[in-house]
Amino acid sequence: MAIVSMTGFGRAETRVAGQTIIVEIRTVNHRFFEAALRIPSVLGPAESKIRDTLGASIARGRASITIEVQGNGSQNAISVDETRAKHYVRAARDLQKKHGLAGELDINTLLQMPDILVRRESHVTEKMVWPAVEKGIERALRGVSQMRRREGKQLIVDLRKRLTMIEKALAKVEKRAPVRVREARRDLKKRLSEAMEDGKIRDDRLAHEIVILAERLDTTEEIVRARSHLDQFHQAIRGDEPAGRRLNFLLQELLREVNTIGSKSNDGKIAKEVVTMKEEVEKMREQVQNIE
Repeated sequence: MAIVSMTGFGRAETRVAGQTIIVEIRTVNHRFFEAALRIPSVLGPAESKIRDTLGASIARGRASITIEVQGNGSQNAISVDETRAKHYVRAARDLQKKHGLAGELDINTLLQMPDILVRRESHVTEKMVWPAVEKGIERALRGVSQMRRREGKQLIVDLRKRLTMIEKALAKVEKRAPVRVREARRDLKKRLSEAMEDGKIRDDRLAHEIVILAERLDTTEEIVRARSHLDQFHQAIRGDEPAGRRLNFLLQELLREVNTIGSKSNDGKIAKEVVTMKEEVEKMREQVQNIE
């Protein structure tokens, strides 16, 4: 199925060496593929591998991935240098006793003293956690893919409904177009006859004017091209390749033909169908923006 939404979400948890790896991936629409990473420093060396893994599964869209590594030693832990703390407390009490100072040294004040809190470096390495991280990314991507495909199916239903409405409107235009030419020919003959003093008009002049009028009102080529665009649209949504860009192009071309039909026809009944087609094309263009 070629119709896949660019909106998706997937989450996965894996464990390795006492560490819990949490991976979350969100995707939204974007003209091209783009990856935004929020990963712990331990996974810095794996950044390119993460981007490649995402790019292999997502053709278009902005993919945001967040990875957390939780567990003992998984992050830079904070500990208290108790020896230094004892020195601070002893020094404070000696100073208080020596000078007869009032007050107590509370925990908040003590923790603000220099070098009381010590950051303990993590013993976790990228090599240790990468297999679990890779597995978590793959699982999260499956969740993203499932969501994108579900939304893609819904988009297909909506697009086909709108295609049907456009095809019905185009059929009405095709039926009305020759009637419009006959009406215009009759009106032209009447106007030319009224313009002549004797009420007569030369057949060659009338024929010439009718040819010009018929060419100006003829929308056959536009209708044929519009139907071709609609047929190609149907084929694209049935195909196996990402179709978002192609669908967007086809809708642009379809809208061009519809506008030309409206401008050439100069007819109220045709104009009504043109408005319907333009409305549906615009709605479809909004939907197509979210298709991979």
